Amino acid sequence: MKAPFCRVKGVIEREIGFELWLPGRAEWNGKFLAAGVGGDAGTFNFNDLPRGLLRGYAAATTDTGHKAAEVNWMLGDPMRLKNYELRAQHLLAETSKALIARYYDSAPRYSYFIGCSGGGRQGLKEMQRFAGDYNGIIAGAPGPKTPEMTVRRMWEIIQRDSNKGLMSSSDWKLVADAGVKACDAADGVTDGVVEDPRVCHFDIASLQCKAGQTQGCLSGQQIKFAKSFYDPLRDDEGRAIDDGLLPGVLVDSGRSRLAPATFGQAIRHEADWQGAGFDVSKDLAAIDKVMPELRADDADLTAFKARKGKAILYQGWMDPAVAAKMTIEYYEDVQKKMGGERATADFIRLFLAPGMLHCSGGAGPDQFGGSGRDAPIPDKNHDLLSALENWVERGQAPDRIIASKVVDGKVVRTRPLCAYPEVARYRGTGSTDDETNFLCVRPKRIE
Repeated sequence: MKAPFCRVKGVIEREIGFELWLPGRAEWNGKFLAAGVGGDAGTFNFNDLPRGLLRGYAAATTDTGHKAAEVNWMLGDPMRLKNYELRAQHLLAETSKALIARYYDSAPRYSYFIGCSGGGRQGLKEMQRFAGDYNGIIAGAPGPKTPEMTVRRMWEIIQRDSNKGLMSSSDWKLVADAGVKACDAADGVTDGVVEDPRVCHFDIASLQCKAGQTQGCLSGQQIKFAKSFYDPLRDDEGRAIDDGLLPGVLVDSGRSRLAPATFGQAIRHEADWQGAGFDVSKDLAAIDKVMPELRADDADLTAFKARKGKAILYQGWMDPAVAAKMTIEYYEDVQKKMGGERATADFIRLFLAPGMLHCSGGAGPDQFGGSGRDAPIPDKNHDLLSALENWVERGQAPDRIIASKVVDGKVVRTRPLCAYPEVARYRGTGSTDDETNFLCVRPKRIE
């Protein structure tokens, strides 16, 4: 950072590490920005802190009470789990505001939060449990049903380990590419980006190798295995615990560290657990018992709304880690609980990014000011934080956010992200890489 600032490093209680960056008195905008951390945390969000500081914010982040290098941090002290699940972010807000007031002799006029993935989940928990901490919250890929997500990730690890060599990374890519190809034109534009994969029904069995075919196809065994990953995961009674993966989503081949740690360390108290005895039903119930605040699907946001809080949720359609349908279902649950679509849109809105992966990346435009990602133009039309500020401070809710695809430092495509349930529709003329040629419209009912 070129601009001078005061860098506060500290510890809350016994081991909740945090950093608070304070701009000079003349540069401070009178506001506070907290940045969430993803995954199993243990680090600071040094992507969003400088972004906030450059805008004049006093900005803070926490490691949630442990260090990433501590691979067995879930063993032993149960308070570490509580800090990770819930407490650390709330304590960060309280501590930071107190320090800001001391430093500037003035409390922040507005407080904001931004995070994606685990950081997005932290944003949901702040809305649900600590409604007074923030005036505005940006929560990306928030994983409201993190327990179910964690069960799926563990199930996937076990399935891969039991079937090593059956599906290569190129085989998984074949499945994902075929899904995109089958669904691409449904939105009226063939551009490698699917606006809403829910409207498309792609059958993986169509990739079955024909007689004599050895390339660009899958064997019957591979078809069955791939379908098991895309289908909903079911418990012992046959009940679906999630919605599976949408067509075009690339199965995540990475090995989650959080899932084995959760079931091994937190639940079984074993440091080197490798999956023995894993059971979808029993282990899902165990997560809710041992780590009850990991779940972030409480749709009752009455207190947050009463305090005039505003929230923006965002989600990539092609996210392999946090299923887009999960985020949509949570938002629709909030609508049901909070008085319907119009009443909900008064304080919380959801924006879905076609072609975007987990928090960023992918074929679609993915730069719009989400956590860790600068917007090419930091204004209310292109940037989530600017849009949220405009909503909180001026009462102007965002109906669309312009997302950009940047290649080698150049914007090559723009597309509007429409406030759910609206979707972008091509006008029929002009470049499909220019957002001005798209309208936000209500889609046909999704069955």
